[in-house]
Amino acid sequence: MDASAPWRALEDSSGNSGEAATGQKRPSGLHLMLAAVAALILGSLALVAFMGVRPAGEVQVVSGPNGSAPAVAGSQALVVVQVAGAVARPGVYSLPVGSRVADAIRAAGGYSADLDPRAAETKLNLAAKLQDAQAIVVPRRGETTSASSGAGAASVPEGTLNLNTATSAQLDALPGIGPATAAKIIASREQRPFTSVNDLTTRKLVTAATLAKFRDQVAV
Repeated sequence: MDASAPWRALEDSSGNSGEAATGQKRPSGLHLMLAAVAALILGSLALVAFMGVRPAGEVQVVSGPNGSAPAVAGSQALVVVQVAGAVARPGVYSLPVGSRVADAIRAAGGYSADLDPRAAETKLNLAAKLQDAQAIVVPRRGETTSASSGAGAASVPEGTLNLNTATSAQLDALPGIGPATAAKIIASREQRPFTSVNDLTTRKLVTAATLAKFRDQVAV
């Protein structure tokens, strides 16, 4: 047959167009591969950034003496104290060794509106250096404060546990007290320090029968 016939030209044209169509698909596949590689790289960078973020947890307030710039936890020795009573944010705070009672009150947000100024003046020594595990109770109006922040925790008989400063583990070890009750006791004293062992029953934290099991082991 004559290769120069008109229909041969049509066949050649059809074959070339198929090859051209095939050639046009190659850049699309390359683009998809590049897009996949770019997505993988971005995903890896996002994972690295996520791993570098410090996980959220309990906020630790660290304030330098006399209101100086906050220190990074672990960069220096710390003392852990509890601030309760007439302050804006009662709680447990970590401050650098050498900090004063005034620094602890400042870390707790300062005095609250129910402060008893006269009682605070006589019971608080703002210049006293903090001691580890110290309880600082800022007096409220109409309330008797049993803990002295100038010399550390309140004075209690030797061998007994101070309800205003005892840790969760110490409270949990008392007969009839479990982790849940220990947490309730700590939450209650942060709102208002205990002035008597009987506060445990009047505030309905434990029953009278439970208190009888460890009454001689605690004090305020």
